[in-house]
Formats: sequence, C-alpha cells, structure tokens
Amino acid sequence: MSLQLPLGIALKPAVDFNSYILGRNAEAVARIRQTQDPFVYLWGSPGCGKSHLLQALCRQQSSLDERCAYVPLTQIEELNPEILRGLEGMDLVCLDDLEQLAGRDLWELALFNLFNQLRDRPARLLVAAHLPPAQLPIRLADLASRLTWGPCYHLNLLDDEGRLELLIRHAQQRGLELSSDTAGFLLQRIPRDIHYLIQMMDELDQASLVAQRRLTIPFVREVLGL
Repeated sequence: MSLQLPLGIALKPAVDFNSYILGRNAEAVARIRQTQDPFVYLWGSPGCGKSHLLQALCRQQSSLDERCAYVPLTQIEELNPEILRGLEGMDLVCLDDLEQLAGRDLWELALFNLFNQLRDRPARLLVAAHLPPAQLPIRLADLASRLTWGPCYHLNLLDDEGRLELLIRHAQQRGLELSSDTAGFLLQRIPRDIHYLIQMMDELDQASLVAQRRLTIPFVREVLGL
C-alpha cells in the first residue's frame, strides 16, 4: 500500500465507500469507483461528501497497491506548489478544495503541468471544488480548458431520509444501536448540517460509553440538552 499525504494530514479512519450514503449521488460514486477515467471533477456545497469520496478512493486504490496521493488545498498557505510537481509518479492523485488554488499563478501552472504529466503516463486525477469548472476564477486559460476534459458531477446534499440513514450507520460503526425513532427525534431538533451530525454522534458515543447507557430518546435528550 502506498499513500502519500502532506505533512500533518491523515485520512479519517472511518472513511470508505461503505460509509458513504449514496442518496442522489449513486451515478457519480459508481463512476469514480469502477472506471478508469483519467480525469473527474466533483463539485457541490459543503457537506455533500466530496472529501469523503476522494479519501475513500485513495483508500480503495492504495489497498490495491496503487500509488495514491490526497492533497487538501484548504491548507494551501502551509503548502508549496512544489508538492504538485512531486506527484507525477502517482497512479492516482486526488486534489480537494480546488477553489483554493484558483487565481494563484504558481499553483495553477503546477496543476497544469501535473495534469499533462498524469495524462501522458496514463494515471488518474480527481479534483473536488465548491463550484463547477466554468465558475472557478482560473486565470490560466489552458488549465481552465483542461478542467472540462472529463466527467463532471454535481454532488447533492442528503435529504432527511439520507440523514436518518447516516445517523444510524454511524452509530453502528461505533458499536451502538440507534433506533429510527431516536434518530428521527434527533433530526427534528438539531441542525441538519452533516458535519454537525457526525460531531454529535461522537459526543453521544462518548456519553454512552461513560454512562453505559443505550441511545434512547430520554438519554440523548439529557446529553444534548434537548
């Protein structure tokens, strides 16, 4: 297994394709998981699962002995464009938060060169951003053109049915039982943001462990002050 990450970055341990709730994104997930497209562009609002899918693909392919790299560009201020110049030998490169790179000339040029090098080998490049390619303020025209060369998928946020499944599945991954009634009670009383829901499950997991109690409606009401 070969997985390259910038210093200080780690894949989330529970992130894989089995823990991703498909919702209306089944086609996009099947495409990136099962095909060998040299380039795929994913976009959508925060909480739609872009980072999850990039990390899941890296974990899957590295388990197949491919050389993979995951780079979250939210930390671009701590990184150097040289990091992209060192990835041309990878079998799979996943760049997250691509909008952070737009308008930075050295980064745009480094990505342009990496795109060409990976395509010539051939290898795979997947990128994720908040915006579709045409709306990214990319200044390098040739790079802007290349970002339209492959499949582009808009990832949708989960509906309430998907959020319910998310809560139940995350509880199961922690060895907890969360009934649909309790999960529904939570969804009616807490923010629907996916990141918040996952953080809340962490809190309930810890509280359940300490108190040695099941995740009943009275217990979660007590822990969360609902």
